[in-house]
Amino acid sequence: MFGCFRRIGCLFVVCVVAVAAYFMRDRWLPLIPGMGSAPKATAATGPAWEPVSDEGAARARRAIESLGRRNGPVFVNLSPGDLASHFYIALSEQLPPSADSIEAATMGSRLYVRAVISLDDFKAADALGPLAGIVGRRERLQMGGTFVVLRPGLAQFLVEDVRLGELPIPRGAIPKVLQQVRRGTRPPGVAENGLPFVVPTYLSDARVADAKVTLYKDVPK
Repeated sequence: MFGCFRRIGCLFVVCVVAVAAYFMRDRWLPLIPGMGSAPKATAATGPAWEPVSDEGAARARRAIESLGRRNGPVFVNLSPGDLASHFYIALSEQLPPSADSIEAATMGSRLYVRAVISLDDFKAADALGPLAGIVGRRERLQMGGTFVVLRPGLAQFLVEDVRLGELPIPRGAIPKVLQQVRRGTRPPGVAENGLPFVVPTYLSDARVADAKVTLYKDVPK
């Protein structure tokens, strides 16, 4: 019987190691002769990540302010980097203090934001269970989701996909991760997997498609 338990325990360890090796294959595959070219080909077809910048923030601010003018447009298109730059203060308040190298991109109908963080700032790694020990002390935290305007002046970034380094966080564990990221109280109406953002009162909707984010203003009926 004890031999059976030992075999089951070994099988569990093997499964954990196999899963970890799969998700971290980008780190060890290049070390194998003849296997180093595959990751480069994959990276070349990935999304175009745009860094947060002062120039991007200024472009986004001008575009958003144009929505508030009486004779302004009813919608504006922003690049992911420009939008992330504009909401940099809000983003920095929703990320650990050590976050740097903040970038943004679109994938399908989702906006993705990623930053390099120190795991000493919060306990998001706990959500990984037995895999938590294989992540480094500084890892890239990546969050993907959609924008939802809850009411005039308040929106949320509804997080639907989280990765810590190369490891995907289980969907059911995302609220637990965001509890470690989110600061302050959660405003009424904000989902457990939502990060709140203050927005202009005339902003009514936001949609992601074709590598851009479209913001719509509230048009009186």
